[in-house]
Amino acid sequence: MIIKLNEIEKAKCLRLLDVKESNISAVEIYIDYLNNHFSDITKTDMEILGRKHNRSTSFYKAFLHKLDIKENDPEYVSINKDTHIDKMDFLNKDEYLNDLYHKNIGPINLKEGNYEFRTLSYLPYEGFVYDEIEVNDELYQEHTPFGFFDSKFPYLALLKDDEIWMSVIPHEINTMKKAINEAHGRVLVLGLGLGYYLYNILLKNDVKCVDVVELDKNIISLFNKHLIDKFPHKEKINIIHADAIEYLKTRRNYDYVFVDIYHNVHDGEMLYLKVIEKEEIQNMKFSYWIEDSLLAMLRRQILTVFEENLDGYSDIDYVKYQNENDQIINAIYKITKNYVVDSFAKLHNLLNDDSIRNIAKKIIKEIN
Repeated sequence: MIIKLNEIEKAKCLRLLDVKESNISAVEIYIDYLNNHFSDITKTDMEILGRKHNRSTSFYKAFLHKLDIKENDPEYVSINKDTHIDKMDFLNKDEYLNDLYHKNIGPINLKEGNYEFRTLSYLPYEGFVYDEIEVNDELYQEHTPFGFFDSKFPYLALLKDDEIWMSVIPHEINTMKKAINEAHGRVLVLGLGLGYYLYNILLKNDVKCVDVVELDKNIISLFNKHLIDKFPHKEKINIIHADAIEYLKTRRNYDYVFVDIYHNVHDGEMLYLKVIEKEEIQNMKFSYWIEDSLLAMLRRQILTVFEENLDGYSDIDYVKYQNENDQIINAIYKITKNYVVDSFAKLHNLLNDDSIRNIAKKIIKEIN
């Protein structure tokens, strides 16, 4: 980037860097809880705190206590001001238990090779991420929807080598609602999973047929043996054993494409970049699972390049790489090298969703 900022505009831009750090710190807090403290909050904790607070506030205060975070600590106050960790939600279990997939597929407990269908549960007062992140367009602060139930919540999971590989949890249900509503005509689904998305779009009268591309033969076999007979309108389904990226190298004709070939943001970013590049040869509507989170990751990487350019980094600093993150940052540097940042508005515009998507479409070409 070519940076030409006066002191006033520079100060505004530096605030975006502060927000980036708040966003990252909030994620680290959630990860600490999910990895080390997810079962720590008890009914007794909630009853004691509930004498003074409602359930959501009681859970939040117990959450901080288990993580040994002081609510009035200046560093935490700053993080929370940007990311609203204190906004935690008591969730209605019936809303998810009444989900049609959840009701009609039912509990499955069986093992086949190194795969196993198992009914798992969230514990009472176990916190979890239940929806896609919310991003404030003003300064790109990220809020993670975090909630809990007050009683055990069962869900279907597929384990591989005794590790959770796929599951139908509230996060899965909520983050697919938009793409389910949008699906119409001839639909292409990249990634089969447990078929939650497929099940729901088959219920739609305006969905005529669905091609599902899945790379893992074992997933296809498990689906055909144990799930497909419980699905509506099976005549609409065509499962294709293929690599999704390779499949998109040939021009296709669909009305809607839903991409779900990754488990999370970290294993998904490079796959997202490889698919979005293919939009250039496909005249179709693409939708990506957890795209807001993927764009947020790219936004942080663009801000890293901006910060490094402020510090005087040049071409020689963007040659070597040790991992995929370095490759992506090096590519972003090359793509934005001649972009002039002479105001807060110019940097802010570079970070909006459409701008990031345009950058994303060019990254793989730069890496290769």
